[in-house]
Amino acid sequence: MEKKLKKIEKKILKFLEKEDNLREEALKVLREITRKSSYAIKKIHSGDFKKGKKEVENCIKKLKLIKRKLKKYPEIYYQGFLHQAEKEVIEAKATLAIIEKKEIPDIEEFDPVSYLHGICESLGEIRRYLLDSMRKKEKIDFEKYLEIMDEIYTFLLSFQYPDAITRSLRKQIDYARGILEKTRGEITTYYLSGKK
Repeated sequence: MEKKLKKIEKKILKFLEKEDNLREEALKVLREITRKSSYAIKKIHSGDFKKGKKEVENCIKKLKLIKRKLKKYPEIYYQGFLHQAEKEVIEAKATLAIIEKKEIPDIEEFDPVSYLHGICESLGEIRRYLLDSMRKKEKIDFEKYLEIMDEIYTFLLSFQYPDAITRSLRKQIDYARGILEKTRGEITTYYLSGKK
């Protein structure tokens, strides 16, 4: 019996050691992805779309790699820190696409719930872009961007499921509605002031 237990002990210790090492590696990589996604958004807002796009692409590559490694370890995969990093990447990618007047990213390469959170959070970045453009008196189609924001918000309303499934998406959607309404008011004021 003792001999058998020792053999089993070795196997379990080997598995847990590997899982623990992978968790540490994943945390480090995912923290970097989150940081780099924020940096990409910063570059996008500064007008350096080329650098922003490059950072987003690098983040996606790293994300795909770490997701493949974590697939065998659901205890780590679904802990939450992967979702956090992934939604930041999606937010950056969606923000870049919308500002550049391109199609929003496809869902295929992302977790569906992380995708919804990322797209939702991109509305805050689009608002920031519009306010910066107003301040700089740039000639952009404010109405078109507002229409895109409205379409995304309407799209998000399709996913009225319990928070346990959507990771509290309803709170994010409520926040998005506030952003949309404030932006609509500010654009209206901007037009009425004759600054356009």
